[in-house]
Amino acid sequence: MKPFSKILIIDTTVLIGCFFLIWHLATGSDFLIPSIHNDYLKSLPLALMYTALVGILIVLGTVLLFLPKMRKK
Repeated sequence: MKPFSKILIIDTTVLIGCFFLIWHLATGSDFLIPSIHNDYLKSLPLALMYTALVGILIVLGTVLLFLPKMRKK
């Protein structure tokens, strides 16, 4: 497996995990004590916005981490 593929799989997995965590936290419920009255549909746009921001940070971090090593070759 190429290094680029590994990085892409790891970044995608982290982004999906961040989405579900942010979506759960955006409902306003306690994280360890789930409530029955959560409104997941109203919190979806907020979760998508924050997940997009996290995705941008992940991509920038990956580029900054691996781009200097690629230039030296």
